[in-house]
Amino acid sequence: MKLRTLTVLAGALGLLITVPSPVNAAAKQTVKVYMTGDCADGQAVEGIDEDDCELTVNLTPKTSRRSAVLEVAYDPDEPEWEELDAGKTQKGRLVFDAPAVDEDDYWMDGVVLYRVTVKKSGVNKKFVSRTYKVAYTSADAAENDEDLLEDLEEETPEEKEFNEQMDRAQENNKKFNPQAGSGSTSQSISDRSGKINQACGSIGMAKTKCDSVIAAKNGLDALSVLGGDADRFCRAVSRIAVGVEMSCKDVMPKLFG
Repeated sequence: MKLRTLTVLAGALGLLITVPSPVNAAAKQTVKVYMTGDCADGQAVEGIDEDDCELTVNLTPKTSRRSAVLEVAYDPDEPEWEELDAGKTQKGRLVFDAPAVDEDDYWMDGVVLYRVTVKKSGVNKKFVSRTYKVAYTSADAAENDEDLLEDLEEETPEEKEFNEQMDRAQENNKKFNPQAGSGSTSQSISDRSGKINQACGSIGMAKTKCDSVIAAKNGLDALSVLGGDADRFCRAVSRIAVGVEMSCKDVMPKLFG
């Protein structure tokens, strides 16, 4: 009765009554986790694969911050997960490094499992990534594994598609630029520049730095210009070219010839 009387009175006096709403309600977030580095193909061989594994957490909106844990298990048959690293996203991103060597600085042997758990925050539930499996092989073990060596020599479907696309670019360059000569090994400059510009834009690289990459004489010069952005750039340019992320050792020889 009192509430009804108050409502009628407020209406008569032309007053506006508002009901308090929750303040700073957590926005719905999207979490993505992916593995990069030379082990992204599931293999890490000493002397061939140089980079550590990296597991990247991408969070949208980027203004949100979430705590995440990198977990590892050393028995693929009966995994017992333990914390390897932990951190918080900054500007929507967090990169975990998973070293290829053990505590004694020896290259690991055997299959290791990784996953990332992003902790619950407000209305956003706990997120557990899929399990990533990496087969580590030391140089001594690889030397005696003929099947592994043969497998490493073979092109993956992604590498084959990337190489074929670059070869087609070279053929087109010869058709439209006969002066390039039959001995030309680099792809069309305009085609290469286009891919590089797209890759730079996708990772937010400064235009001046991107122009320096385009002007590089070869892959080594380009890597020198890229510095710490090299891995992100190579994976971006290969994703643009063939839709699959690849490492610099596979991309640069074909990109620059």
